[in-house]
Amino acid sequence: MSRIDTVLRVLGEVAHLSTLRSFGLADDEVRAAARRGAVIRVRPGWYASRRADAEQLVAVRVHAKLGCATALQRFGVWSGPAGPVHLHVPTNASRLGSPGAPGSPGASTGREVPSVWHPRTPDDRRRGIRPGDRSVAPTTHWLDDPDAHAALDWICSPSAALAQAVRCLPTEHAQAAVDSMVAERGMPRSDVERIVALAPARLGLVVDELSGRVGSGVESLFARRLVARGHRVESQVGLGPHGPFDGVIDGCVLYEADGWRHHASRESFEADRGRTLVAQSFGMPLVRPSAAQVLEDWPLVLAAVERTVADASRLRGLDGWPSR
Repeated sequence: MSRIDTVLRVLGEVAHLSTLRSFGLADDEVRAAARRGAVIRVRPGWYASRRADAEQLVAVRVHAKLGCATALQRFGVWSGPAGPVHLHVPTNASRLGSPGAPGSPGASTGREVPSVWHPRTPDDRRRGIRPGDRSVAPTTHWLDDPDAHAALDWICSPSAALAQAVRCLPTEHAQAAVDSMVAERGMPRSDVERIVALAPARLGLVVDELSGRVGSGVESLFARRLVARGHRVESQVGLGPHGPFDGVIDGCVLYEADGWRHHASRESFEADRGRTLVAQSFGMPLVRPSAAQVLEDWPLVLAAVERTVADASRLRGLDGWPSR
């Protein structure tokens, strides 16, 4: 691996020439790499490795960075439902550039490549990036980055992304993004609280005990929807030495909100069956909707949960209930 390739990987595959210089690369070295096709010259002064993805290249071509929900994905934080690419543009920018015609330098590499994570996103938060819908115009946010020192050349800072997202996403997804940022430790809790305090009061966003305990954005949606229905939800609970489970509803029904990768291996499949047996051995029913069901068929999920809770509550009243 060449020096410039190594530096670009550290920087997230895209960087301005001035940033490359700060890593000890000479201008002639960078330009020579571009001439021989080792790197892509996206636009004057901007270079990318062959691993850079289409969203990164478009952002650089239009003189922007990835922001809002698109940036949250790259940090491994909940980013709401599928939508367009979100761009961050500083308020002092004069105009947006052109994304480039098909086949022009930097418009496309001519092939699909995996989306690039922010280089500081831990492996345990890398659960899959959903590309934005490039058939519609990007959503552009014109604002300054309060933590520009934490940004990279192609992506805004986590705090700027979250501050944009809480105003842009549907309210329950904005709350899930807040919960996810706290639970994933994507930034200090105090910084998340500051962003929430500055958000419009009508959104009703909070940073509370649940924020620090949910394991994913889907878990946040599931739990907070049930709380809004009047249920008591305790997140991340164990049964004796076993667990934790995603949570327990009204003290009598366990739940797990599974993502699509949950059964990606034989080991996870067996672990799933084991957790179900543990719940049954304690006499606790377990509801296990998938992430897609929580997002796309909530009435069915709610009906199943409330019937299970009603039945479990009745049995508890008749026969007593084992303590956890």
